[in-house]
Amino acid sequence: MGIHVIVFDFDGTLIESNRLKYDAYFSLFPADDRHAAVIRSVLSRAFEQSRYLVLEEILRALGGRGGSPADEVERLARRYNEIVVAGAKTCPEKAGAEAALKRLSPLYGLYVSSTTPEPALREIVGYRKWDGYFRGVFGFPRKKPDTLREIMQRENAASGQVLVVGDGESDRRSAMENRCPFVHVAPGFRFADLARALENGGWETGDHVVPAGGAGRGRDLTFSGSSGDGSA
Repeated sequence: MGIHVIVFDFDGTLIESNRLKYDAYFSLFPADDRHAAVIRSVLSRAFEQSRYLVLEEILRALGGRGGSPADEVERLARRYNEIVVAGAKTCPEKAGAEAALKRLSPLYGLYVSSTTPEPALREIVGYRKWDGYFRGVFGFPRKKPDTLREIMQRENAASGQVLVVGDGESDRRSAMENRCPFVHVAPGFRFADLARALENGGWETGDHVVPAGGAGRGRDLTFSGSSGDGSA
């Protein structure tokens, strides 16, 4: 059957922006121990959620800051977006990411599926001049499992023909829900190995790829020739 479509997460997968996004929450609130403890607690369980849900949880845990809660969330989300978009435009890419996109885009239908608000995501992708690599760029308020189903329908692709690549549990869950194979962008992941494995059409037992459906469900797989040293 073979892979026809690849769906990438964005933050932490194609660019090194997870730390930027994490730290941005702290910059929105007073720099004291109480606020820092609440923010850390919320992010420990909800970092992959949309910024709106994260900010709602932080404000709820802090007991509110006056005014309309919805208005306060919107105000904070706008400021958070300004910080993150500015940083994500220029932060380092994951080693080898753009070279892999350039190599893979003529051969596969490439997409982005992220929890970043879609207008901001499109702005970042466009600023980096990566928009030409992708057939679609999708973000919040879309949900990743729904986005994956939409892509499968758009491409008329079976679940086994759509590969999901991401660093988060939300990426893994969306792949499992749709019975698509999943590549985990974990320490030691190399984009060059991904491209090479796709060209060779095979995987070996290891750490990076979870076949989310079928007889192989639950086994971890990796790429032939992966050294695991993290080099590009």
